Amino acid sequence: MDRTTIFAAVIAAFVVGAAVLYRSDVMSGDAAQLSTPDNSNYYMDDATVYQLNKQGDLAYRLKAKRSLHFPDDSSRFTDIAVHYLSGTDTYWDLTADKGRIPAGKRDLYIYDGVTGDHPNDNGTVVHVTTDHAWVRPDADRIDSDAPVKAVQPGQTLEGNGLRINLKTNKLDILHDVHVIYTQ
Repeated sequence: MDRTTIFAAVIAAFVVGAAVLYRSDVMSGDAAQLSTPDNSNYYMDDATVYQLNKQGDLAYRLKAKRSLHFPDDSSRFTDIAVHYLSGTDTYWDLTADKGRIPAGKRDLYIYDGVTGDHPNDNGTVVHVTTDHAWVRPDADRIDSDAPVKAVQPGQTLEGNGLRINLKTNKLDILHDVHVIYTQ
């Protein structure tokens, strides 16, 4: 036998052996079963999601450690960073431990350790903390009914409820507002 014939016989034996082993695993049920986390229909690790507004412009960019998508078209996220651009002259940077987009909606609900930073026109930065908030790209608004704290140079505001109008860059604390002025 020449070398080519021996080589072909070895390759053929390898292919047949691999096929027999694969077939026996499938028949015995030992084959690895693939699954997705939390019964999602697909997921992504280190995901970036781009949400467009009604005009087709970028509303926000969301980066998440894990993104889960479900058959009802809802989504869940962990370790979130949102860079919100639409409607504002500058931007809002929001972070949270978790978030979700309900089925059939475009609004993003963020919760567990929500923080937000926004540069003012004068160069200072406002820093906001709360338990949870809704990011509403179709309304260019962020709102919350949870306790909130907003800090910027010279003042600290605390209260309950928050509404940020992204078109006007106006932040309103809605109830039980307390202001501390500092120098």
